[in-house]
Amino acid sequence: MTISEHSASRSAGLADSLALTTASQVAATTSVLALTAIPTLVASALGVAPHLIGYQVSLIYASGIFFSMLAGGMVKRLGAGRVGQMALILAAMGFLGMASGTLAGIALGSVLIGVGYALNNPSSSHILSRLAPAAKRNLVFSVKQAGVPLGGVVAALAVPPLAQIFGWQATMLAMAALPLGLALIYLRFIPHWDGDRRPDAPVMGGIWRGQRLIWRMPGLRCLTILGFVYSAVQLSMSSFLVAMLIEEFHWSVAAAAAVAAIMQAGGAFGRVLWGLVADRVGSGFLVLALVGALTGIAGLGLGLIGAVPLVGLAMVVLAGLCGLGWNGVLLAETARQSPAGGTVTGEVLTWTFAGVMAGPASFALIYGMIGDFSHSYRLFAVLSFIGAGLALAEHLRESRARG
Repeated sequence: MTISEHSASRSAGLADSLALTTASQVAATTSVLALTAIPTLVASALGVAPHLIGYQVSLIYASGIFFSMLAGGMVKRLGAGRVGQMALILAAMGFLGMASGTLAGIALGSVLIGVGYALNNPSSSHILSRLAPAAKRNLVFSVKQAGVPLGGVVAALAVPPLAQIFGWQATMLAMAALPLGLALIYLRFIPHWDGDRRPDAPVMGGIWRGQRLIWRMPGLRCLTILGFVYSAVQLSMSSFLVAMLIEEFHWSVAAAAAVAAIMQAGGAFGRVLWGLVADRVGSGFLVLALVGALTGIAGLGLGLIGAVPLVGLAMVVLAGLCGLGWNGVLLAETARQSPAGGTVTGEVLTWTFAGVMAGPASFALIYGMIGDFSHSYRLFAVLSFIGAGLALAEHLRESRARG
């Protein structure tokens, strides 16, 4: 095979792999957010208050933390393709659990979805890190991560109308077809993706080794902290925006939901945009510093939507572009910083999951003390500026090391 033929084959493999891993990300995110799209229907059927559905998402991420630490060893031992297929099957089983219509079934289904979600990114990161050329690494990972807000769009647009027509339990049953269908497609790719698996690689025994590694290496340590901080800010920004618009500024539910959709759309666009920028400037940390600073500015200005709506809406767009758009660059940088023989994506994402859990809870605590969403957002903006400072410091350290 000539060099040009090898390059064309690699590009074709990358295109197929990127399309399939992105679709898997959409399916995984849809499984996480499916019930949050119909909280009143589910709550009414279960005889609980609608806001209690929020704990279901917390259960998903809580169950994912431990398996994020296991994911790296599982990928090495079983193969990235097989682990990615397992993630999809677990998502489908999670839908089936939710379709049971019982609290126990929903709880079990949520745990399965969380485990699958924890395995999804380490699997896809391993696959894409082997195929993506260095000059396009950030773009490739960012396109894949655009599947997160796209999954949110699928959940928001597909689940409510289907639930109204067929019932929410039948809808959960039908939604299981998406991850199951993708899991079948994985069968074609597993032989190509899993050629580097090591059947003797440790799984449980590698947990603390991986954690020691990410905290010992400066670049990975910075990425771990950024994942925690930025995810805490991201989930807080998106989780409380509608509540602020309705309760503090007395917007209608429809108008508030439209603004939330704008933020999510900004996140999808931002993930691809920052991937392009990172590849162009050649530094993921520099982009992560810029994203953190702009997210902080957005956090300071979100409360202006009540007094100066146009400025406030601009801050919503900025929050979407930056506060929801950093993920692909962080995963690409994690793949670059990982030692040879596989990525430590799962180990880093363990702390990103922890940030997802800690952020909204901390925001709710702060709001409970001061009773003002705008001021709460301003306080959380400080976290973004801290993250920006850490990313910039790491960028400068690496620049000095390169001479």
